[in-house]
Formats: sequence, C-alpha cells, structure tokens
Amino acid sequence: MVYSLFKSALFRINPEAAHGLTINSLQILGHCLGALKPMQGRACEIAGLHFANPIGLAAGLDKDAQAVSGLSRLGFGHLEVGTVTPRAQPGNPKPRVFRLEKDTALINRLGFNNEGIDAMVARLTRQNYQGVIGVNIGKNKDTPNDEAYRDYVTCIMKAAPVADYITVNISSPNTPGLRDLAEVNTILDVIKPVLEVRSDLKNRNGIYLPVFVKLAPDFGDADLKQVLEVLKVASIDAVILTNTTVSRDGLLSPNSEEAGGLSGAPLTVRAEHCLKVATETLEGSLPIISVGGVMSGEDARRRLELGASLVQLYTGLIYRGPGLVKDAIQQTRC
Repeated sequence: MVYSLFKSALFRINPEAAHGLTINSLQILGHCLGALKPMQGRACEIAGLHFANPIGLAAGLDKDAQAVSGLSRLGFGHLEVGTVTPRAQPGNPKPRVFRLEKDTALINRLGFNNEGIDAMVARLTRQNYQGVIGVNIGKNKDTPNDEAYRDYVTCIMKAAPVADYITVNISSPNTPGLRDLAEVNTILDVIKPVLEVRSDLKNRNGIYLPVFVKLAPDFGDADLKQVLEVLKVASIDAVILTNTTVSRDGLLSPNSEEAGGLSGAPLTVRAEHCLKVATETLEGSLPIISVGGVMSGEDARRRLELGASLVQLYTGLIYRGPGLVKDAIQQTRC
C-alpha cells in the first residue's frame, strides 16, 4: 500500500528524475538508520563467497555506489553496483529512459553514465555493508575496442580492495561496439588481461577476487553455446545472464520503438530460455546468475529450478517495490 502511493507519485515524473529521487531517498535512509545484514534465506556458496540468500540487486540501479546502506535494508543477499568506467562520463543525451507501463517494462539508453571508478571506490571504502558487494565494470565510450582491455584492467585494479567480486560487462547495447567484445573470437581479448590482473593480485596479497561475465540475451542458441564453451575453460567464476535486449517483439506501449535496452516482463521468456541453454551447456561447471524479467517471487524460484545459483532484480523493483525482495527470498527458501 505504501509503495503503491510512492509509485503513483514517482510515475508522474520522468523516469530518470524518479530514479534520482529514489537513490537520494535510499541515501538518506542509509545515513539515518545505517546498513543491515542480509535477510537469511536459502544460503549458498559461489567462488568462495557466502550468500545469505540468493536474491541480489542487478547492476544499473546504483551506478555510483551512492545508496549501499539504504539498499541493504531491503534484505538483498548481494548488491552489484555500477556499471563503472575508468573515467567519469555523462552518458547519452536525454531523454534516455522510458517507461512502458502497458508492458511492465523499461527502455534505457543511458550509456554507462557514471562518476568514474575513483569516486565509487571512495564511497565503498566508507560503507559497512556486511553482504556481498559486486562491482560491474565497463569501458569508456571513447575507448577503441582494441584498447578496451585497458579500461577493464584499470577498473579491476582499483576496485579490488573494496569488491567481493567483479563483473565484466560486455553486453550493454548502449555503448557503440561493446557487444562486439562478447563474440566468440574476441571475448578472451578482454577476459584474459582481467584474469592476469586477478592472478597478480592473488600473488601479491593472497586474496582471490572472483570474476563474473555478463552476457546479452540476443545471441542465437548456437552462438551462446560457443561463447559459454569458451568461458567454461577460461577460469572465470560465474556467468550472469542476461543484460537488456534490443528485441521489441509484442510490445504495446507508445514508447516501445525507442532505441536502447529493454528490461522487465517482456524479457522473462527470453531470459529463462538463455538460462536453460546455459544450464545444459555448462553442466554445472560454472555457476549461473539469472537476471532479466524477474517480476515476482515465483519468477525467482523458477530461475533456481532452471539451474541458476543466484537471481538478480531491477525492473521488477520499480513496478513491484521493495516488497519484491522479501517475496523472492521467501519463495526461494525451499
């Protein structure tokens, strides 16, 4: 009831302004009340990390780690902040976020707008969240693809002291050419240098920093299987499926033809299909984190049944509110 009133007010203003208001509110909440431990649920271990429950926040909501303490109070087992780049950048021109209310969805073409890795690390150094923190990293828009690995290396080196894991984002549709880095013949050009840095960090300080890779939902099955086979032997620690889609099939809302990545309910079927393909291909060799179109606790439970180890939320939170987190944790207990 409380969120329905809050949502009604938020949906009267443009989506990006509403997002900013939400982050500011969560900042105030965290400042006043502090961080909370994750809600206890179906615990699991991935890459040496303990997750008190399988429900996490997807990257994109808290791009600059501004509201970690406030978000912790919703009960998440892990929070993934970012996407962050080496240098601050403004992202794409506005308007760049669109609600598709008839479809229970969003389209965004934000373009990795963020304050840069140094600002994020400074914030994370000050926070006292006791759950798992992931840092989602990307390349700056003006970095050529043949030099993209340098951006990822810079980010992992700077984030290492404050991150529990790193996610390599090569799947956003809103940075020109980024998805080309995820092709089967190019993906290791980014992944190998990142893994080399991880090895160096472990040799220097004895701490192992897990590396996850986030993929797009728009691969054909054969291409997705090929990429997963490459990742299976690349010494990464988990795969995150999926990012937003460029597909527009069956949408009803007026803004449905806007450019950008589509998230929310229309992505549910595709995300579940990608999860099935990944489960069959990986055969338990890598954990899978499922994200995309998780709109209810039942959706979260189904993702675990289909083979996911963890589930992440984003657009469902906007339409369902913070109660979705508790619902998902409860639905995935058994």
